[in-house]
Amino acid sequence: MLRVLLVEDSPADADLTVHELRRAGLEFTFERVQDAEGLRAALNGQPWDVVLSDEAMPNFDAAQALDVLQGSGKDIPLIVVSGTIGEEAAVRLMKAGAQDFILKDRIARLGPAVQRELREALGRRRQRQDAMARVEFQQQLEQANRRMSVLSARLLEAQEGERALLARDLHDDLGQLLTALQLQLEALRRRAAAARDQTQLDDCLALVGQVLTQVRTLSLDLRPPQLDNLGLAAALRWFAERKLSPMAGVTLKFSADGLPALEAPVESTCFRIAQEALTNVMRHSGARHVEIDLKVVDGRLRMSICDDGSGFDVSEQYERSIRGESAGLLNMQERASLIGGRLELRSAPGNTRVMLDLPLETELSA
Repeated sequence: MLRVLLVEDSPADADLTVHELRRAGLEFTFERVQDAEGLRAALNGQPWDVVLSDEAMPNFDAAQALDVLQGSGKDIPLIVVSGTIGEEAAVRLMKAGAQDFILKDRIARLGPAVQRELREALGRRRQRQDAMARVEFQQQLEQANRRMSVLSARLLEAQEGERALLARDLHDDLGQLLTALQLQLEALRRRAAAARDQTQLDDCLALVGQVLTQVRTLSLDLRPPQLDNLGLAAALRWFAERKLSPMAGVTLKFSADGLPALEAPVESTCFRIAQEALTNVMRHSGARHVEIDLKVVDGRLRMSICDDGSGFDVSEQYERSIRGESAGLLNMQERASLIGGRLELRSAPGNTRVMLDLPLETELSA
């Protein structure tokens, strides 16, 4: 059932409007008011589908009715029904928010106009509902993303802790056991009488030495003690020299002057991204010169890693990461974004640059 609110001072004109609505086949209930107070009371009393207002009354007019309606915050179409209305007044009312105006000598237009405005009002309500649903969905998605970011950050934090624990266990426990075994084998070799026994013991000692080297390398790769004991600059310089020195003809330029003490999440993030970048340089670039620069600019940590290698297609590598063929670049991006940082990669033959920007303080340090 349609609910019509009439703003009309003339009972005869109100009857004319009601008659025309019935002639148009509309089923409705209505209430008539003729001033601002009555209009406010009616708007607060119950919901309405359409407001039909005379343009000018002795103590009230359509412009004032629009002000009251808009002030109520309700999206109800208002149609002006007037005996006479000037062009300027009509344009002014339409600009103010009236949906249409109907002259009383053309009252037959009223029924179709009301039906059209009801359809448009329904469309607007659905658009608002859709917009609210989208906003709610976006908020839920953002909350889920924030929760996921927190979980990912905590996972990386736990991973670093596990790396440190495993590195210590490898170095302290397994390394010490292998060293003791090596000493025992050397003692046996010195006491061995037969040359054949000495040869076998030499082979055993060589294998133990290889295992010790691999254990120490694995321990250092998992969590270099320099990062915890000496800080980011020392750990990164050590790692770069260790990785690049076996590559004949590669020169390293390293600068990290005046770095302040950094929070653990910042150090770990920067080191792991540099570790990935330098590993890629070593494996794929064929570079002859590598530059690493660490500094603080405008209260943020900036790291730049440049090489003169063969370069690569950054977009293609990201697509490979998305397809799951290589997760390195996405892992670097994820690590940076989790603590509010930014990572940018640029690459061309002879000039590849990894640029990292990190905050000095993060929420993960608490």
